[in-house]
Amino acid sequence: MNPLETTLRRIAAVLGWSAVLAIAFATLAPIGSRPHVSATGPDVERFLAFLLLSGTLSLAYPKRFGLILVLTIGLVIGLEAAQSLEPTRHGRPHDAVIKIFGAVAGVALGILADRFARSLLRAR
Repeated sequence: MNPLETTLRRIAAVLGWSAVLAIAFATLAPIGSRPHVSATGPDVERFLAFLLLSGTLSLAYPKRFGLILVLTIGLVIGLEAAQSLEPTRHGRPHDAVIKIFGAVAGVALGILADRFARSLLRAR
């Protein structure tokens, strides 16, 4: 692995794990403390958050696509269930499905990006 690839993978890891923390806060915080970052609605926010999370972790750990997907789906289910502990929040199956679609899309993009990068390296 060349130094640029190592640096990019480290940056992706920091972004991915930071996304885990930000998503956990946004999901479990009281509704008044929850950040809203999109004018497009909560489903788009949910989808993009998990696309970012699983996509960056897929770039950081390219030999672990399946594990990343399984753990991200587990995180979705766990966070939705944990929302029942906060009186102002509610976990819903619809929300979980949107988040899982985002996670699948992120891993798919991570796989595509990894294959593209490898083809570029072989072409050198």
